[in-house]
Amino acid sequence: SHNLTGLWDSTEYAVAIRCMNVESKFWSEWCKEKTASTEEKAPSEKVDLWRVIESSHPGGNRSVHLMWKLLSNFPPPGRILGYKIQYFPENNAALRMTNSTTDTKIILLLNEEAYVVSLTAYNSAGDSPAAILRIPSTDEKPSQIIETVRTFTTTEEMIVEWIASEPEVTEYVVEWYEELETDPFSRSWQYISNSTKWKANKKNFKPFVCYNMSVYPLYGNKVAAPYSIQTYVQEKEPSEGPVADTGFPGKNEVMIRWKEISKDKRNGFINNYTIFYKSEGGKELNETVNSDVLQYTLKPLQADTQYTVYIMASNGAGGTSGEPKTFKTLKF
Repeated sequence: SHNLTGLWDSTEYAVAIRCMNVESKFWSEWCKEKTASTEEKAPSEKVDLWRVIESSHPGGNRSVHLMWKLLSNFPPPGRILGYKIQYFPENNAALRMTNSTTDTKIILLLNEEAYVVSLTAYNSAGDSPAAILRIPSTDEKPSQIIETVRTFTTTEEMIVEWIASEPEVTEYVVEWYEELETDPFSRSWQYISNSTKWKANKKNFKPFVCYNMSVYPLYGNKVAAPYSIQTYVQEKEPSEGPVADTGFPGKNEVMIRWKEISKDKRNGFINNYTIFYKSEGGKELNETVNSDVLQYTLKPLQADTQYTVYIMASNGAGGTSGEPKTFKTLKF
C-alpha cells in the first residue's frame, strides 16, 4: 500500500497502478482506474457580495437587490449546497431575519432604517466566513470621498483611475453596466484593495455601447457616496442623424429645431451639431453648435428664397447627417 499526500480537499481523483517484476525490464499494463474523492472542508473564503438599493416606494420601504459571486478559490471548496442570508436593523439585532437560497441573488424589502446584512455559503462540511454589508438608512447623506474619476482605453484594456480625498480608505468597489440596462441584477462589480486604479479586458465590454461606471469607497462596513461617469470602449459615427424642423420661416431668418438622437443610435458621445444650409443655386454654408444646443436661428437669409437644410451630429469617430428639409422665406 501507499499513502498519497498533498491532495486537494473536495476533489475527485483517478488512480491507476502498474508494476514491474524485479527480474524484468518491462512494466505491466495499467490496471483499471479507480476514482475517489477527498473529504470536503468548509469554504475558506467569504462570498463576493454586492447590492443595488432602489429608491423608496410610496410606503417607505425599498427594494435592496443583493447579488454575489460563486466562490472561485482553487482548489474548490466542494459542492456549494446553498447560501444563508441574515439581516436585521442596525439598532435592533433582536429582529434578525434569515433567508436561504440556492440562487446567487435575492431581493430584500427593507424599511427606512439602516440594516446589517450577512451572507454565508455552505457545503456538507460547514459554512464560509460571513460577507457583511451595511445598508444605509434613507435619510443618511454618505460622504463624498472620491474627487474625480477618469477612464481610458489601451489596445487591450479598459482602465479606470480615481483620486480620493481620504487616503486612509483602502478598499473600493468598481461597478459597471450598460446605460440602457434596467435590471439591477445585470450589473457587474469588483472589489479593489490598496489601489486607485482598476483595469479589465476590453473584450468584456461591447463596442459602441455607453456604460455607467461607478466607484464606491468602503470604510469599515460602510459604503461612501459613489462617483459615477459614463464611458465607451470604442465609438463609431452615429447610426442616424437629427431631423431638422424648420417651423415657420420669417423673411430673413428661420428657427431650426431638432431632437437628440436616441441613446441606442449615438454610438459615442455627441460632441456637436452642424447645421448645413444653402439657397437654390447658392453656396452651402454651415454653423456648428455644442451638443447641449437643440435649436439655432439661421440669419440673415434672402427673402422669398427656397433653402435646403440638414443637420449632422458628430461624436469622436465621425458625423452622420439627417434627411435634408426645404423651406422658403417670406417675401414680405
